[in-house]
Amino acid sequence: MHDESGLNGEVDGGQTMRGKRLFQRFTLQKVLGRGGMGDVWLARDDRLERLVALKLVPEAVCLDPVAQDEVRRATRKSLLLTHPNIGRIFDFVEDERSAAIAMEYVDGSTLSALRAEKRAKCFAVSELAPWVASLCDALAYAHDSAGIVHCDLRPANLMVNKGFELKVIDFGIAGSRCDFLSDENGQPSRGALNYMSPQQLRGDEPVATDDIYAVGATLYELLSSKPPFFGGDIAAQVRDETPPWVAERREKLGIAGEAVPKHWEDAIAACLAKNPADRPQSPVDLARRLRLGGTIRLTAATQESKMRALLQALARARVIGAAAGAVALIAAGVIAFRSSRTAAEIKQAANPLTPQGFAIEVLRSDPPSAVSPNETTAELRARPKPGTVRLTTAPSGASFAIYPGLVVGKIAPGTPPLQEGVAPESIGDLPPGRYTLFFRNEGWPDERAEISLEPGENLPVDYTFPHGCANITSNPDGAEIFLGARSLGHAPLTVDLPIGQQQITARHPDGPERDQTVTIESDATAAVAFDLRASSSSSSHRRRRPPESAFDKFSRTLKKVFSGEPPPKKRKKG
Repeated sequence: MHDESGLNGEVDGGQTMRGKRLFQRFTLQKVLGRGGMGDVWLARDDRLERLVALKLVPEAVCLDPVAQDEVRRATRKSLLLTHPNIGRIFDFVEDERSAAIAMEYVDGSTLSALRAEKRAKCFAVSELAPWVASLCDALAYAHDSAGIVHCDLRPANLMVNKGFELKVIDFGIAGSRCDFLSDENGQPSRGALNYMSPQQLRGDEPVATDDIYAVGATLYELLSSKPPFFGGDIAAQVRDETPPWVAERREKLGIAGEAVPKHWEDAIAACLAKNPADRPQSPVDLARRLRLGGTIRLTAATQESKMRALLQALARARVIGAAAGAVALIAAGVIAFRSSRTAAEIKQAANPLTPQGFAIEVLRSDPPSAVSPNETTAELRARPKPGTVRLTTAPSGASFAIYPGLVVGKIAPGTPPLQEGVAPESIGDLPPGRYTLFFRNEGWPDERAEISLEPGENLPVDYTFPHGCANITSNPDGAEIFLGARSLGHAPLTVDLPIGQQQITARHPDGPERDQTVTIESDATAAVAFDLRASSSSSSHRRRRPPESAFDKFSRTLKKVFSGEPPPKKRKKG
């Protein structure tokens, strides 16, 4: 199924078109769905002998040369997207009467349809997490590597194929609709109203934070069965109102089951912020807030990013004498591109592919070299301006190591990092690009994060370890509290602790040392009380008398004899 509107099987009116051949190439088989951008058919590409999803462009667009040209250009731009979690766009075809977009046929169901099949009409976080991680990875690739915003993210445009892999469909096509398509109320048709940001609703130029808003609205619906706003004047609510927490909506609708963790609630609320600056600024940032782990970048995307950076550098070299500089840049770029593959990368390319069928590349890049005396003015000006990362962690004091590029896995490479230290710290003179950060904090699991640094950017990065909270008291006050060998401070205190079972120790000069094992959860505050008073010690902690020796027994007997104390009467048996 390839169903952007959540429809299954045949749609009324499709019988007359079944078996028809379009553009002397595609034979229509059945309707997959209908949406604002046209009907979607399962069709056979007779030329390439494969099944495709063929989206028929509406007649209103075909009759408008400007509109058709914009759809054509947007579709061809989307041809650049080659990511395993993005449905491929194959071609834009047209004749004198009609036009269509040939896309990858995804044999599966939309998240909208899968949600409707659930008993509670919504998913649990544990069910969604792997698909959301894939979604963030796909968006990070499209935004950063291809510069394309989806503009119409919603559950009906997220599909799960037979292998349970997520596929984002209609990527980039919605952004081509613009003002020439509108609904009966004159609202722009770019994106469904329930998932549109206030800025997109206003008709502003699409940006990445519009997709972030749509992800928030999508997660809200998938977890609560309803989008944030679904009745009445939706446009006014999107502009002016704040939706309730997901848990409140679930309670109101009588939905039970797995609770939504607080960090998911916080991340979704941030995505739905009215001000774009208050939203997660990238899909990687959103994945970090949802604690989904790092994204995986693919070789094809990496090569495209390198070539795009090279072309951008050439474009900035338009100064006097730029021709000679451009030639030098091209030569340097070709040499660097060919020689940048390490021995490990060459070995990876020769090895069998990963289970997904893609060769994963661990990227490495060197820090900017010193200025060469042979560099031309054009080359110096073409150099991207370095940026700065202001790094903090919660809890503070974590050690870090930063590596250029994207490193797959939670274990830091054996090679020396670009820089290491203890947070908080400011890391300056970094060339623009993507980096991987590895964190270590005593008593906490090792963590990692990915960041993207723009030219000249001063980027704040605040990494929060997955944690819960504990309120610790002692009687008497002032006991020093330890997690392992690390002092947390003196009770009473409230501290963040790693999730799971933790052993906490309390020490006070006026009482015995005490240990407690406590379970720390992300959505609750654990109460830990230590009673260190000596009088409250249990019998197991009282000091036992040493066993009486034979000499002591003999001395006690002599004392009784000479004191005139009568011997104890013997009890009669029976």
